[in-house]
Amino acid sequence: MSHMILHILNAQEKLTAHREWLNTCLTEAYTRANMLMKLPSLDIIVKAGSHVIPEKGHLGYSPEPGVVYITVDPENSAFCSNYNESLERMFAHELHHAARWAGPGYGFSLGEAIVSEGLAGHFALELYGGEPEPWERLNAEEVQYVGLRLYENWDRTDYDHNAWFFGTGNLPRWLGYTAGFKLVSSYLQANPNQRASMLVSANAEEFRTFIQTQ
Repeated sequence: MSHMILHILNAQEKLTAHREWLNTCLTEAYTRANMLMKLPSLDIIVKAGSHVIPEKGHLGYSPEPGVVYITVDPENSAFCSNYNESLERMFAHELHHAARWAGPGYGFSLGEAIVSEGLAGHFALELYGGEPEPWERLNAEEVQYVGLRLYENWDRTDYDHNAWFFGTGNLPRWLGYTAGFKLVSSYLQANPNQRASMLVSANAEEFRTFIQTQ
């Protein structure tokens, strides 16, 4: 039986006021996600810090099998208000990554990363409904040429992850997230019986033909 162990790093007591809520919120999200797809047992490490998405007040990271790292900023009003189950949605996104790590892995090429992020975004929607996240719905002008660029660079393992996903180069911030979300959307439209929870072990190559280059 898979389970999660929550580690709240709190020697400086920055999270004392939030401990109980964090425990309840993350445990419930794990249980809910595990009902839709098989999750591995996970260590969930939560710490306070300012290196978060400013619009959300938190940041999740699942860079290896069996572990999810979460940073929350108690000074950020967005974290404290947790509008629209924001923390749970972020955690659901990371849980899909964690489940994928237990299968084919996050991936090393641009295409694999794009698919992993797109599936994780759709899983959060599958679990909690509502609208895509801001980084999953950049406007058409910002993503105008992404299809062709993605097609040409799909197999590259030397791609610049921070440029594609965080806008550190000459690409719009969050471009990779929107590209992944749109790609998985196209796949799901063509395969209406599928869900992100069912595609956790899918090979990224299955999505390649759904790249829109126009």
